[in-house]
Amino acid sequence: MSLERGVQLFNAGRYWDAHEAWEEAWMPDRKGLDGGFYKGLIQVAAGCLHYGRRNRRGALNKWRSGADYLRPYLPANQGLDLAALVRATDANLAALESSAEWPELEMPKLSYRVESGGRLPPPPTRRGRAG
Repeated sequence: MSLERGVQLFNAGRYWDAHEAWEEAWMPDRKGLDGGFYKGLIQVAAGCLHYGRRNRRGALNKWRSGADYLRPYLPANQGLDLAALVRATDANLAALESSAEWPELEMPKLSYRVESGGRLPPPPTRRGRAG
C-alpha cells in the first residue's frame, strides 16, 4: 500500500481503507520525519469515519488531533495540499461543534499541489512534528 493509494481511497469515501493503506506505508518508519504527517492523515480519515457513523465525540477528537498533527507540514508535504485539507477539517470541526443538530457536512478531499506550468512540486524538505 502507499500514500497514493490511501489518497484514492480517502477521496472515494473509503476512510477505513485509506487509514489501513497509510498505516501500512507509515509502519516501517513510524519514528521518522513523516510520522506526524501519516498520523495526521490517519486521524483525519478516522474523524470522517466517525462523522459517517454520527459519532460526534469521535469525529471532533480525531479531526482536531489529525489537523494538529498536519500543521507542522503545511502548506504541503509529499506533494499533497495539506493547507486545503486542514482548512476543510477545521471548518467541519467548527460546524459540528456549533450545531445542536447533526449537520450535513461535506467531507474533505485530498489533492496534489500543482506548480505553474502544470508540474507537481519537488518533494519538500521533511519536517517532524513540533512540540
